[in-house]
Formats: sequence, C-alpha cells, structure tokens
Amino acid sequence: NLDLRLFLNQWASAFTLTEETRHGVRHSIQFFDHQGDALHKVYVTEQTDMPAWEALLAQFITTENPELQLEPLNAPEVTEPTATDEAVDAEWRAMTDVHQFFQLLKRNNLTRQQAFRAVGNDLAYQVDNSSLTQLLNIAQQEQNEIMIFVGNRGCVQIFTGMIEKVTPHQDWINVFNQRFTLHLIETTIAESWITRKPTKDGFVTSLE
Repeated sequence: NLDLRLFLNQWASAFTLTEETRHGVRHSIQFFDHQGDALHKVYVTEQTDMPAWEALLAQFITTENPELQLEPLNAPEVTEPTATDEAVDAEWRAMTDVHQFFQLLKRNNLTRQQAFRAVGNDLAYQVDNSSLTQLLNIAQQEQNEIMIFVGNRGCVQIFTGMIEKVTPHQDWINVFNQRFTLHLIETTIAESWITRKPTKDGFVTSLE
C-alpha cells in the first residue's frame, strides 16, 4: 500500500511535460516548491484514462507563463534546547502515540538528532549507515512487512508491505516492487539511528 501526505504550503508551481524517451513519449505533471526543487511527479501509465488526463489538463492549464519567482531556502536557525536531557527523556517515555514526538520536538526546540542524543540508549542509539541496506535485505529475505517513509519539504510517501527485490548498484540502494520503487544513495546518509517510541499499544521501533 502507498499513502501520501502533502504539505501544500510548500508547493509553488506545476508543469505538464511531454518528453521523448527511448521507450516512447512520456507525459507527466510535475510539482515544485518555492526554491524550484521537485516535490512530486505524476506520470501517465498504460492504464491511464487519457481522455480524463486531457480533461484534467484542460481544466487547469494556462497560456500565461510568468517568470518563476524563486526564493532562497532560509538556513535553519541554530538555537539552544529549552529543556534538560532528563526532561526530554521523561517526556519521551510518557508518549502514548508516535505523533506526539513532533510536539515534543517543537515544545523543547529540538531537532530530531538532538532529541535522540538527549534520551537513554534504550530509546535511541546510533548505528552504522550500512544498517538500511542490511534491514532491507533481511526484510526481503524473511518477507517481513515493514513501513518505509520517504519525504521532502512538501510531500511524504509511505509504503507498507513486503519488499520484493533489493538491488545495489554502485552507491545506490534500489528497491523494486511491482507497484513501488525506491532509489537511495547510501553514501549521502549522514547519520542512522534506531529509535523506540512508546504508544498505548507498545513500542514502535524505527531505523531513521
């Protein structure tokens, strides 16, 4: 299964593209943020209802093509946490839902990694950056269902299911499922953490 979470306040422009590829003509709608970075792309497939696609484009397409007003991405402010490590640890242990973690970060002026470092090793600890490849391979071999979250400033894609095929290529980790693909450059991973977040139903364990 695939789920999407869209943060439309980050979306600034949308384009329809028609491209010549070695496999033929490819049609898409592509969405970009205020910095000009791609957020989300929707492609035509063999199963696409082309009259419906064309009707959708006709509804929203414009003949005007104003110059893009791109904005620089503001660097995040470096600020001091507002709580002690002990207080953050206590708040973390008191959570009953994983979504309360975002409130914990905001309330205490923390980044994710600052929160990880503040709590005990039973709640968060750093691991080698090769852990993702190992996890994907083990999940595929054991056909264990997992969830994968991949996001940018304007969109988060959530995959739930079993991994069909993991293919490494140079620095890339590639996951190929019939209805899901993932491409990630392992060498760009800066830090990897195992986290355990309490809920009313038990702990949710993640590799972040």
